[in-house]
Amino acid sequence: MASPQVWLAAGPAETEVPSPAAVGVDTVRDDQLRVWCCGEGDWWHTADGLHHVTWRELHVRFDLVEVNQ
Repeated sequence: MASPQVWLAAGPAETEVPSPAAVGVDTVRDDQLRVWCCGEGDWWHTADGLHHVTWRELHVRFDLVEVNQ
């Protein structure tokens, strides 16, 4: 059974990084183990729908990894 692949989704917070959704990655996980999904426009939300942020906010506030299942 193959395990999911995980890698860094964004570089240092000081650099402007395009949303991974632009290249087809629609799910990332932060350093607090919350899964974020790409929504309308530049908005990302947690799976439970309780948190909503733009990609820029998400990138600046958390260390992110892409989740490839």
